Amino acid sequence: MPDMFDCLQSGMDDGLLNRARGQAAQSEYRELYDRYRRHMPDAAAAAQAAADVKEAAKRGAASRRHAVIAQLQRMQANGVHIANAARPDLAVKSLLEFGEGRGDQFLGVRSIRDGLSRQLRGMIPEFLRQNRRDLLGRPKNKALLYDVVREMHGEKTGKPEAANMAKAVGAAFERARSLFNAHGGDIGRLADFGLPHSHDARAMRKAKFPKWHDEIVDRLDWSRIEDHKTGKPFAPTPGGKPDPARARAFLNDIYENLTTGGWDDRVPALTANGKALYNRRAESRILHFKGADHWLAYNEAFGTANPLVAIVSHLDGMARDIALMKVLGPSPKAGLEHAIQTAQRVASQAKDKDAEARVKKAAVTARAMLAHLTGAANDPADGWWAGFLSGTRNVLTAAQLGSAPLSAASDLWTQRMAARAVGMNPGNVVSRTVQLLASSSTRETAARMGYIADTLADVGSAQARYLGDVWSPEVTETLASFVMRASGLAFWTDMNRTAFQMEFAGLLAENAGRQLADVDQPLQGILRARGLREDDWAKIADPALLFQAPDGATFLAPVHWREAALAAGMETAEAENLSLRLSAIMEEQMEFAVPSVSLEARVSVIGDAPPGTIYGEIIRSVAMYKNFALSLTLNQIRRTMAQPAAMSRASYAAQLMAGLTVMGAVSVQLKELAKGNDPRPMGDAGFWGAAVFQGGGLGIFGDFFKSETSRTGGGLAETLGGPVVGLTGDVFRAGASNVDRVAAGKDPLLGRDLVNLARRYTPGSTLWYGRLALDRLVWDQMQDLLDPEAATLWRRQERKQRRDYGTAPWWARGETAPDRAPDFANAFGGDR
Repeated sequence: MPDMFDCLQSGMDDGLLNRARGQAAQSEYRELYDRYRRHMPDAAAAAQAAADVKEAAKRGAASRRHAVIAQLQRMQANGVHIANAARPDLAVKSLLEFGEGRGDQFLGVRSIRDGLSRQLRGMIPEFLRQNRRDLLGRPKNKALLYDVVREMHGEKTGKPEAANMAKAVGAAFERARSLFNAHGGDIGRLADFGLPHSHDARAMRKAKFPKWHDEIVDRLDWSRIEDHKTGKPFAPTPGGKPDPARARAFLNDIYENLTTGGWDDRVPALTANGKALYNRRAESRILHFKGADHWLAYNEAFGTANPLVAIVSHLDGMARDIALMKVLGPSPKAGLEHAIQTAQRVASQAKDKDAEARVKKAAVTARAMLAHLTGAANDPADGWWAGFLSGTRNVLTAAQLGSAPLSAASDLWTQRMAARAVGMNPGNVVSRTVQLLASSSTRETAARMGYIADTLADVGSAQARYLGDVWSPEVTETLASFVMRASGLAFWTDMNRTAFQMEFAGLLAENAGRQLADVDQPLQGILRARGLREDDWAKIADPALLFQAPDGATFLAPVHWREAALAAGMETAEAENLSLRLSAIMEEQMEFAVPSVSLEARVSVIGDAPPGTIYGEIIRSVAMYKNFALSLTLNQIRRTMAQPAAMSRASYAAQLMAGLTVMGAVSVQLKELAKGNDPRPMGDAGFWGAAVFQGGGLGIFGDFFKSETSRTGGGLAETLGGPVVGLTGDVFRAGASNVDRVAAGKDPLLGRDLVNLARRYTPGSTLWYGRLALDRLVWDQMQDLLDPEAATLWRRQERKQRRDYGTAPWWARGETAPDRAPDFANAFGGDR
């Protein structure tokens, strides 16, 4: 046997070489030697095989060394941070998500992820505007989008617009790659990288390896695909063919990784059963297609994303991984465990049993938060079951949240409170929101600053504000996203968030040129609390780096600031760090203004229970629509407790509750009008109880102040159990009631039950601007036709409505036109 094989064996026998690595090197050497000796003398084959194995080992060792150094640096920094924290348990959770009032200066993964994601999207505003999805989830301009794909694969289309967009996307990709590597990653630079690939593992499993292999093998450019055993391309020249057996083995490895969840959804770890983040992203660049048409054809057969989704998802995924590495190191799971152990040691050395218990509890929460950040918590245990139920939840979202914008009035108050908390004029934020809603030029100015509306980059998460990120089938997800966008909620949320960011950037600009000590309070306190020093602020607040709008107003916007700072000669690492810190601070404050879904709040309900399990699916039903309310409540409790004195805490809480209750009252009345009823009397305690719940995002529970059933007919248990339980209860009641009627010798009322089920569960049926007309002109007419007792039932329901809520219909059930206008005097105790 050739000498190198024996040398490796001797090294293992003498304990000088790790046996697992030694055996792997022997296997690679033997395989290369056997391949090379087919076309060269044995001695030359042995020498070439040995050189290739040494080169591959050297490159791998350099990559690992870079990652290990970065990991040790993060562990040391986090260890100091937690060891010096007043509450080590809270410090551990702060690594993952910001918590107001914890007293630490650490920027968490979520803030950095969201800020960087927004910045990367802000680099491609025109691409997103021109290629955004329509209401049906399709690319707005498919031809242009495909031309961008061709340009990104190095193919000249002769379309300057496509070329410029491809250049911008490429710049965003390259920035993400550089940041990834700066924090311990290992992704080589590739010219004409093209687009990342999103593989449909289910379709691959269904097709089996031979069919998948035949579909992809001739579409790949093997001269750009590296054989990891040699460190060289599979084919020496473009268009060249690889060794068939070696290529097949290589593709089989990839197939097994993808179809077993061993690649994309792997939990970051330093253990044998998982890959660290630093080389996971490099794997996603292994496959290189011959050109755009080959990429598109493969994507059609075995992909899970259209080009827009592929681009946005890649940038968002890179933002997440960079944030994880920046905070926890190249192996986030190992970094978090080190932080937890540090907190446990601090609590143990303090001999504080309560502190030890708090750290133990925080460790469980933090591990679940990390699972949600990496996506591991959404990896289904049973794909079919998880897909069916997540699809059911999407359909329920499409059927039940069409009037969600009527509940969004509370945003006006949370935005006001958040503006005051940072020193902004709340009226300016409202004015900016109105301008953005009404003026495309104002939206264009925001885009030039780098503030991209989430709906432009929506790849299927418009409903995430109420649901959180969910794993779901594409068809049902598109349906839910369509309703949320058609309702106007996504646009409303976008404009409120953009307005807050613009006004925050304006506030920063007002303080530009000052020393940090001279910055207005409370902004100065916020900046200091998030770790900005005098020298940091001096660089950020350079007046020469401000963005100037067409009307002459100036803004300190992170995306523009970074570009201006780099153009002015600032080192890349410093510009990146300061712009990310600024973005993260904005994201933290914006979450108070327009709440979405708090990571910790979601974990407090779901934990890390995977979809596809009985418990995981039940708890997801329970949490449905409640994440928003829990997030709002958790954030505001923290902000209240962070106030400096008892009186200021009481004052903040009183203002918050008063404002949310008033906004909740507005929402209650708007919903009544949208359902065809007069406004409810506001002198009634039950009304204000409902307003309190509505202002906090849990309006359905307000029904129980005056009635034993919710507005959908279910009881409290079903409401607590969530919409999936409610759907099950409705279907069961429909069947059971008809069985009871038949048993009692009465005619069944199948028509009534079928119409009511259709009324409640038809996607889009609750869209606020068409709900009433659909109810009266379609559903009521169908029920009148199929239900002989419809008129009697409606009269009974109207009496119950008067009794429970003190309101009567202005458009009566079963009528094809309203008899009168709404009686607004009823809200003030007028005649009913």
